[in-house]
Amino acid sequence: MIPDERRKEILQLLDEKGYVSVKDLSQRLYVSLPTIRRDLTLLEREGYVLRTHGGASLSISDSFVEPFALRKKTNLEAKKYIGKIAASLIHNNDTLFITSSSTCLEFANHIKPDLRLNILTNGMPLAHKLSENNNVTVECPAGIYNYFHEGIYGKEVKELISKRYAQYCFTSCNGIDLINGLTFSTDLDMTLIRACRDNCNQLIVLADHTKFGMTYYFKTLSIKEIDIIITDQEPEEKWITYCEENGITLIY
Repeated sequence: MIPDERRKEILQLLDEKGYVSVKDLSQRLYVSLPTIRRDLTLLEREGYVLRTHGGASLSISDSFVEPFALRKKTNLEAKKYIGKIAASLIHNNDTLFITSSSTCLEFANHIKPDLRLNILTNGMPLAHKLSENNNVTVECPAGIYNYFHEGIYGKEVKELISKRYAQYCFTSCNGIDLINGLTFSTDLDMTLIRACRDNCNQLIVLADHTKFGMTYYFKTLSIKEIDIIITDQEPEEKWITYCEENGITLIY
């Protein structure tokens, strides 16, 4: 088992049990005690676990954040539907910010190959996919690579975004709620998306129906700061009314 897979397995075990000892993890994953300790040290540094004497527990109180590799398989048909609509909104010579998310990856998969675009993204799977097209110029920020989210984060990302201006920013979320706005399970996306909002003309949120009415710990944007919301099913009437009254385009 490679290190990334092993660490994802550790997080899944912690999600199931709440607490797991170093010895138990060593026996379950067939690796040495020092290897498990190094894994836990790395996961603690990235904010996912709390180290205790002889073991660890999850540090995320709201919910377990699935690894990117798992998230991109969840609600896949809905994400493809959303991605196709999102791709229909862009035109030749557009400039885009695209944040790292599994839904945004499906958006990238549907971009027409003949479009000339300038794109800044912190998502490594997105950068790889987009760079297959010779018409697309892909810019990636420096910073700290987070293998769990498969993205680049840190102050360097915010600084680069502040030196650019995009016509559109495409992003996703963990939850979207009329009262609490756009929310996330971790603080990694907060400053990134705030910087994107401050340096783009229109912010477009890609969110499947399961995210509506959900609220997570880290509040990032109010609904009124969003220009377009794309989802896969008709939302409740209160969403339609709110968007109409506040000039937000709702597409489904």
